[in-house]
Amino acid sequence: MKKSSFLIKYLLFTLIGLSVFSCATYKELSAKYQHEVLAGEFDVAMKSIDNNKFLNKDRNELLYCLEKGKVAYLKGDYKLSNELFNKADLLIEDHKVNKVGEVLGVLANPEKTTYKSEDFEKVAIHYYKAMNYIFLNLYDDALVEAKRINIQLQEINDSYPAGKKNRYTTDAFALNLQGLLYETTGNLNDAFISYRNAVELYQQNDGTYFGVNIPQQLKQDLINVAHQLGFVDEELRYSELFNLKYKPKSADFKGEVIVFWESGLVPYKSQTYFTFTALPGNNNGFTSITNEELDLTFPVPTSNNSNSGKFSSTSIFNIAFPKYEDRIPYFTSGKVVLNNDISKNYQLELVEDYKTIAFKTLKDRTVREIGKIAIRVAAKKISENIVRNQNENLGAVLGILNALNEKTDTRNWQTLPNKIYYTRIPLNKEDNIVKVEVKTNHEETIEKEFIVKSSGNLNFINYITPQSENVN
Repeated sequence: MKKSSFLIKYLLFTLIGLSVFSCATYKELSAKYQHEVLAGEFDVAMKSIDNNKFLNKDRNELLYCLEKGKVAYLKGDYKLSNELFNKADLLIEDHKVNKVGEVLGVLANPEKTTYKSEDFEKVAIHYYKAMNYIFLNLYDDALVEAKRINIQLQEINDSYPAGKKNRYTTDAFALNLQGLLYETTGNLNDAFISYRNAVELYQQNDGTYFGVNIPQQLKQDLINVAHQLGFVDEELRYSELFNLKYKPKSADFKGEVIVFWESGLVPYKSQTYFTFTALPGNNNGFTSITNEELDLTFPVPTSNNSNSGKFSSTSIFNIAFPKYEDRIPYFTSGKVVLNNDISKNYQLELVEDYKTIAFKTLKDRTVREIGKIAIRVAAKKISENIVRNQNENLGAVLGILNALNEKTDTRNWQTLPNKIYYTRIPLNKEDNIVKVEVKTNHEETIEKEFIVKSSGNLNFINYITPQSENVN
């Protein structure tokens, strides 16, 4: 008896130790290169990603490509960035999985599965491929990628059953970007259609779409292109609607520059535990457990003990769910000054809010995947009940282990920005000084200057400040 008691205690402490060791979140496992990205040490971060044991596991190959592809983009290696994003694209299309890992993921730990990425991460690949092509002066290729964003979003959503679809079905920023690229390639008619589609998407959602109010610049671009095409009725309609008029080009006009500003980093995944309470009674060896906050109910097996199948020692369950933790951007507003002329400053407007997209799409996915969570909880209860019927003490140890090992998948593409802003600036010289000024809520300011040569058409700049207030 003493020997059995000692064995149980030894097993318990060993299992607790193993459980604690295996409970690190992806943010903790990627902390080194995350800090390097925040510090702007992109070359160092690339090496850290290559040396990260977790990212180098086969099941995390997609995540490796996403993280390294974004850091390559940050450091200006646009060709390498697209090579990595193309590989990521193929991994998503191939749907290759580790079958053993999939079983373990469903029954024990979801982080053992092949990483498939969140839906919005899949389409963000196309945004960065488009930006890479822009900076490689391959505008037709950039346009193809911008168009793929909404095409893929629709395909993803069509694959989900009725009642369990995403709210994120179209990306307004993608439509806006398409319009800019159509303008760049001289296709004003398609530019007008893209701008109008973006505007209508905002209008259908009361002027705000996934955390973004309809940008003033988008309104102006729609009116300007309508005027250039001679669409008199459309120009008048939107001019009255937005209280804006066509802006003619100045006499010294020499082209324009679009400035994108990426601020902060996307929220990272952690996990939270929701308490589910067993409802009275059972049906064919199962009982229903429910959580009012999530409005979710699903069945788990009952114990075959002396209480006729009802739960005696376990009527409350703690079940792990993924959640996002926001990383508040350090810089929260910005403007652009042209050629050091303070009378020519342009406010940067919010155009994409990945924070809002992340939070809302995760909730949609949780509703779809509750069945997998139910299977995981049921498998643990079945194993616990089998052992408990043979040995109550060992069953109790397994119950503790199951509780300690209850874990969710905390992987996500953590080098995406928190928010993207933009503005459009008319150039008036051959060589222009474009100075980006961004501020914190504490009125601290940093500046960066870009020299832009006029092309007579649209130029593009991307300014990046990944710093966040929560860097730990």
